[in-house]
Amino acid sequence: MSVVKIMWKRERRKEERPGEIVKAAFEAFSERGFAATRLEDVAALAGVTKGTIYVYFETKEKLFEAMVRHYSSRMLADADAMLAAEQGSCRERLEAFLSFIYLRCARNRTGREIIRFIVTESKSFPRLVEDNYRDFIAPTMLLVGELLAAGVANGEFRKNVTRETAEIVLAPMVFLSILRLILDDGLKIDEDAYVAAHIDLALNGLLAPASR
Repeated sequence: MSVVKIMWKRERRKEERPGEIVKAAFEAFSERGFAATRLEDVAALAGVTKGTIYVYFETKEKLFEAMVRHYSSRMLADADAMLAAEQGSCRERLEAFLSFIYLRCARNRTGREIIRFIVTESKSFPRLVEDNYRDFIAPTMLLVGELLAAGVANGEFRKNVTRETAEIVLAPMVFLSILRLILDDGLKIDEDAYVAAHIDLALNGLLAPASR
């Protein structure tokens, strides 16, 4: 192998290493919680030394914050891209968006764990909670709010639907996420039926009479 290829592989490994550390941190924090997790635990999962972690993250707190921001921003980017690519009526786009959010937040381990981190570590990381609201929750609400406004404008949704309705539309997804976090496999519920019932109820509450 040429020297150039060797150097290229080394540089590529350096670029990939922060992401690998973040993934390992997610697994460690999910299993042990923030307080009980040591950087040695993260290093072992990532296949690096503890010193390597310090090259990219100054403290365990900085690593935890970077991990939460990484997964939250990725979910938002995927949601934004999905909604932008979705064609059809506002009703169809809202239905697709709700299905997507359920899949990525309530029915996906990564999404649920990010919610757990925000809830359980809020006192220790108040700034992180504020940033998560600003960078993930508020933009998600804005996406739904804009979709609702578009539906009102074209006559699909009732005229008295406001942007604030977005919180109500999304609330059942948060409720299911919390139930799953608390009860895990002990939650005896047909999630497919739950999601379908929520979407049906939301749409029937939003649609203008002529659109039903």
